[in-house]
Amino acid sequence: MANDLHWTERIADVVEANVRETKGQGATIVCQSGISPSGPIHLGNMREIISVHLVSEELRSRGWSVTHIHSWDDFDRLRKVPSNAPESMAEYIGRPLSDVPDPWGQFDSYASRFISEFEQAMDRLCIHPRYVRESAAYRSGIYNEQIDRAIERRFDIFDILAEYQSEERAEKPADERRAEYYPFRVYCHSCGKDATRIISYDRGAIAYSCGNCGNHGSFNLDQEVRGKLVWKVDWPMRWSFEAVDFEPGGEDHSSPGGSLSVGRKIVARVFDGRPPYYVGYAFVGMAGRSKISSSEGTTATPLAGLSIFEPAVLRWLYVRRNISQSLTIDFGKGVQRTYDEWDAFVERIKKKSGSRVDQVVFDRSVKTSSCAVARTQVPVSFRLLSSSADITQGNREQILRIVNQHLDAPPVSEPDLEPRLSCAIHWAGEYQPEDEHTRIGNSFNETAYARLSQETREEIRLLLEQLDESWSLQGLTTLIYGIPKVMLGLPMDAEPNQALKDAQRSFFAAIYSLICDRDTGPRLPTLFLAIGKDHVHKLLSPTGNV
Repeated sequence: MANDLHWTERIADVVEANVRETKGQGATIVCQSGISPSGPIHLGNMREIISVHLVSEELRSRGWSVTHIHSWDDFDRLRKVPSNAPESMAEYIGRPLSDVPDPWGQFDSYASRFISEFEQAMDRLCIHPRYVRESAAYRSGIYNEQIDRAIERRFDIFDILAEYQSEERAEKPADERRAEYYPFRVYCHSCGKDATRIISYDRGAIAYSCGNCGNHGSFNLDQEVRGKLVWKVDWPMRWSFEAVDFEPGGEDHSSPGGSLSVGRKIVARVFDGRPPYYVGYAFVGMAGRSKISSSEGTTATPLAGLSIFEPAVLRWLYVRRNISQSLTIDFGKGVQRTYDEWDAFVERIKKKSGSRVDQVVFDRSVKTSSCAVARTQVPVSFRLLSSSADITQGNREQILRIVNQHLDAPPVSEPDLEPRLSCAIHWAGEYQPEDEHTRIGNSFNETAYARLSQETREEIRLLLEQLDESWSLQGLTTLIYGIPKVMLGLPMDAEPNQALKDAQRSFFAAIYSLICDRDTGPRLPTLFLAIGKDHVHKLLSPTGNV
């Protein structure tokens, strides 16, 4: 039944059936994704390529030969100056992204800067499509036959586009616009911009004028290709050229009159092709009170995600959620919850207590047909690692000491904890909000102590009295949670009720106030073990004596 299938399996079923009917058993299935490298390529853009990758993997598992093409739309024009770029980039608006210099001088073009970073991240995620840079593809002449056909059939294309356009918004009558229409934008020889108008076309020879610099130029497609088809024609052209069988798209493409509905008509009427099976994918948002939230998501790139999520965990966030459901990736404290959920999920798989779909999700998260996806084999709690990293300012030796004090198991080494250890250190140092960092005091906090009630001071005295003999993770946990029970006259094994919870919360807040001048912080047993017995005595003892 459909409910027993993972979303990639349901899509693969349809693609498989369509290919059998149109290409035949044993054909190569072509799946396509595409992104314009007009700025930082964020985790929302990644949903397109990873969705195509996952469906491709499912089809490969069924024995099909599959090609995943990822198009870099770097022959698109630069539309505006990015928010983080110098204003001098304004002179390049209208030029192809592939021809815009990298304003920081590190790459051969502005487009290459973002392509390079994204492809690095995909390699770490074991996503290896065939990348096509459309600037190179157009300039190589491989699309010339399709360009010629589109221009020869320009009136048909205009009529299709006109079906979805409002006459009220047009500046000229439809007949006049139709006569002037060309579905090809030329990049001027002189200024390099696309503010051009085609004057004539004759068997590959294009004459044009430039509205930006006034240049009048011409060229022949057999000798050079100085332009590209407009987007709503370019997309269906590539469906036909590559014989694409599956390609998803964002919600903007799926709207009535959008590029999808237009493209479906153009590919059939102009290019004698067929549209691929299409699925719309939902929005990916960023959440969490972290440094990333103040940048409007512009730095929420896959590489940024991989700096705090293990590759298998980042894949899992996309695999587990249906493609039609929105997805939120939390860079704040939700990161800790994500790791908790992942560890619980992996434990279910180990115990074989998950569903068949759970197993599919796990398999697609941790391995591909090209490589195994990196993940930590000794899953120490991310909460423990990140709080230890916070307390120790990322000192790996100290973090290992704290971890091994917590584990009721053979000691672990640094390689055992990777890549999670590095993710935790990076999150604590780069993404944890500044006011949530734990700053350990150097001396006894007289001001905080003066605010404590006599009863709370007695709790602190009892804690210090039994601290040394309770110095272990379990011992400290029992002691810290037990003192409020003693003060309420309850046995140590008393079940929690609201009064006890309130008393414990008040006691914990008092300890935090003395140690880090806040009312919250990392789990107290972890905090104690991190800063050491002597320093705990120093910070909690009114006399300052150890």
